[in-house]
Amino acid sequence: MTSVAAPTQTAGHPMTDRSARLITTSTVVAVVGMLFATKIADRLAVSNIAQVVAIILLLAAHPRLIRTRDTVLILVGVASVALGALSVSLQYGTRILVTHSIYFLIATFYLVAIYRACRDHGATDAVSEGVRRAIPVAAVVLVAMLGWELVTGVEIPNLGFDDNSHAAMAACFLAFASLRFLRTPLRLLVALGFFAIALITYSRMPFFFAPFLVLAFWIEYRRVRARATKAWQVFGAHLILLAAVTIPAVLAVRAADRFTVFERVLAPGEATSASTAAHLELLSLGAQLKVESVWNVVLGVTPGGFSSAVAASEVDLGGIAAKDPVAYQLILDGSAPLHSTLGSIVLEFPLWVVVLYLVVLAHTTLALVRRREWVMAMFLIALVGATSLYSSHNELYFIVSLAVPLALAYRSPPAAPLTTSPA
Repeated sequence: MTSVAAPTQTAGHPMTDRSARLITTSTVVAVVGMLFATKIADRLAVSNIAQVVAIILLLAAHPRLIRTRDTVLILVGVASVALGALSVSLQYGTRILVTHSIYFLIATFYLVAIYRACRDHGATDAVSEGVRRAIPVAAVVLVAMLGWELVTGVEIPNLGFDDNSHAAMAACFLAFASLRFLRTPLRLLVALGFFAIALITYSRMPFFFAPFLVLAFWIEYRRVRARATKAWQVFGAHLILLAAVTIPAVLAVRAADRFTVFERVLAPGEATSASTAAHLELLSLGAQLKVESVWNVVLGVTPGGFSSAVAASEVDLGGIAAKDPVAYQLILDGSAPLHSTLGSIVLEFPLWVVVLYLVVLAHTTLALVRRREWVMAMFLIALVGATSLYSSHNELYFIVSLAVPLALAYRSPPAAPLTTSPA
């Protein structure tokens, strides 16, 4: 079958069965691996090992996956970050966190590899199959983690992550992914299950995703209903919609003690207000640090360099000391995050990298809309909004959450599909 709208392939190799299997396996490793965020040493987590394995599998599928222009761009990025490190060291005398830069180098390589695999080699279907296969495994992992924490009496479940909000956003990604990639009408209930797990973490992050999830859910329900050709299928679609309404209501009544996040969001107290004020104060400190020198504006303060740089700068820390003494102490210790993914990228990375990141986000979102990939388009918008007030860019689930929309946005069929690997 010939696709009129498909772009002409002038580069890349045909997608073989072997390549497709490797890319599918790579995606499964990345999606499941993102759930094992336990730190081994410093920034190294179990999930980072999964990330490296995923890259190796991608390169095994297409050894020449990365083009020369990609390599040059990555090397320019490394050089720019190194200059930023030199600038910060000369200005503030701070220690450079090399492990953070290495993490972002690997993350960038993975995202570029996913883009090239899908744009040049038609790997989107293989990536989609990987996400589809990873979802049930991820469900088992999260339920097992949750069960263990409930049995052991953990007050605020974090599902094996360093922070409960990380767990919540990973579960939200899986909710949207279930709506988009699972083929059964029951995907509607699976998505709700993942969202319920996100709520149990006591994080406020799911409420950033909730309006978009409702829209995505309605779109997929209409799709399920439209494909129902028999009476029992129509009846089943109505039952799923009824269950989608009643099950959360029943849970809210019968398990209200596990969903105390509703009280935290709907009736915020002093602690919540203080937390919000502290987050905004951190953003203010980041903005002041960014414009403190032209070098900070152009080169950034290096990945992970916010707290050590601001502690040694002329920026007044009196506000954060009064509003959040714990955060103030973490700043002095050099370990406080900015609590904003977008803010951290703007502050810590070179200006051209920031511009490129924003352009890619906008272009990817528009590409998803043009392709009518509504579920992932809404997820990407929700992700950017939610992480504007929370640091997530240094976790694998955030990278995977970017990679999957990229795979759909830059879908391109292979030049000449084959069924066997070349000899």
